[in-house]
Amino acid sequence: MISAIVLIFGFVSYAFVILAVFRLFRVNYFNPIVKLFATYLEPISKSLFFFLPPLLAAVAVALGFKFVSFYLAYSSGYETLVLFYISVIDVLNSGFRILFYCVIGSVVLSWVAPGNSHPLLQIIEEISAGILSPIRKFLPPMGGLDFTPIVGLLVLNLINTSLVKIISSLA
Repeated sequence: MISAIVLIFGFVSYAFVILAVFRLFRVNYFNPIVKLFATYLEPISKSLFFFLPPLLAAVAVALGFKFVSFYLAYSSGYETLVLFYISVIDVLNSGFRILFYCVIGSVVLSWVAPGNSHPLLQIIEEISAGILSPIRKFLPPMGGLDFTPIVGLLVLNLINTSLVKIISSLA
């Protein structure tokens, strides 16, 4: 029974991380997938953390659900503060994992289905454009090849690794 609750809380936490990514990159609200997340998850985050902006409220709710799931699963073996640090690291990793796969998905989509109008593919394109457009200002295409996704993936991995090291040193 506890493992089912832990699993459900983990999925709900991941859903709020996705909502935070949508808010961070200001993905088109009229996209049906974004509207679904905003319609069902935004009221929860706004009611719990009404004093925070929507992006931070979504991150706080994701962190809360992840902490409760870790606490239910591992409270006998770890201290509460350590579980909190682990949940912060896990929420950060989840966000960076979503960004990482959006960049990879954008590269694959540019080969397979450029200009597709599917709502999920539009979300992937918007998020990856938000990540890669600052890099494209400094690294233009060279000879018809675009190296910005490689640089973007390296930068995402570097930031994620640095944040995890900083947070884990606090624990």
